[in-house]
Amino acid sequence: MDKFEINKFVKFSEDGPSKEIFYNKGDLKAQILCMKAGQTIPPCKMNNDVLFYTVEGEGEITVDDRKEVLLPGVSVIIPKEAESRSMYARTDMVILGVQAVRR
Repeated sequence: MDKFEINKFVKFSEDGPSKEIFYNKGDLKAQILCMKAGQTIPPCKMNNDVLFYTVEGEGEITVDDRKEVLLPGVSVIIPKEAESRSMYARTDMVILGVQAVRR
């Protein structure tokens, strides 16, 4: 078993979204993603299934043509088959991202 204090990985950057990978073993990769209000992650394709859990803040995620609001406590699961995903932070956001990695 591994235990992590997630708040230690929260780091915002004025230059753009920042991520801190805190676990990457076997078939699992976990990271904390921090976005300042107004920052975006442009559309991109993921090669792995991914779960995003909103820890703090408010924003939105677009997967293919579907848009969802992200609020604290909201989780979305994006299958690797999705063609595109992007994010926008309405307020400062902290997001937990967990990927099922295929090595």
